[in-house]
Amino acid sequence: MRELTFTASRRLTAGGFLWASLIQIFVVNNLIVLPRASSQNLEEHIISALGVTRCGLIGGFRFCSPWHEAADVAWIVGGWCLILGAVLNTVVFPPDRLRNLAFGVLAVSGLGLVSTGFNPYNLRPAVHLLSAGTCFFCGAVGVLLLGGMLRQAQRPYWGAAGIACGVTSIVSATLTALRPDPGVQGLFERIAAWPSVVWIICTGGLILFSARRAAHGSAAADAP
Repeated sequence: MRELTFTASRRLTAGGFLWASLIQIFVVNNLIVLPRASSQNLEEHIISALGVTRCGLIGGFRFCSPWHEAADVAWIVGGWCLILGAVLNTVVFPPDRLRNLAFGVLAVSGLGLVSTGFNPYNLRPAVHLLSAGTCFFCGAVGVLLLGGMLRQAQRPYWGAAGIACGVTSIVSATLTALRPDPGVQGLFERIAAWPSVVWIICTGGLILFSARRAAHGSAAADAP
């Protein structure tokens, strides 16, 4: 049986906040960049199209993204938040190889996300696709492993949700890599990305809330 530890309240408050802040990717991409793009078809257009630096054929469809800088910056910032959050949040579990592996692959996923922002799809497609694939698969594996660990740490339902999100993302990422019909490629890519990211965001919120509560409890216990 694993035990969750929230005694390092400042470190976990920062780590939880960093993971929860990944919500900015959804806000920027779907509320700012996408509405100003030449098309808002989530099923056809891949996520990478939002970051292309000039109009052109993307996945068989002509696409323009005037606010591409915002999408690329959101990925870069989000990647660093994922990396730093993974480093800070490790203390929530006792040290062992599985913990190091889970948080390690999440950090690698963050590196992939940073690289996608620095390498737009239309400029360096091979690097961009490799980076995006690394982000999808490593993120999904990390969520799957963390979900399994949480199931052993008296968080069975949240752990099961992590396992479900991780498996969903892995299956969808595999199907995306196999190049589905262009009409649904965007849909498959979003199913590969969104479940794991949403779970990480919510887990960050859980860590943040728990760390703050532990800090208040400690302060109350120390009060005369």
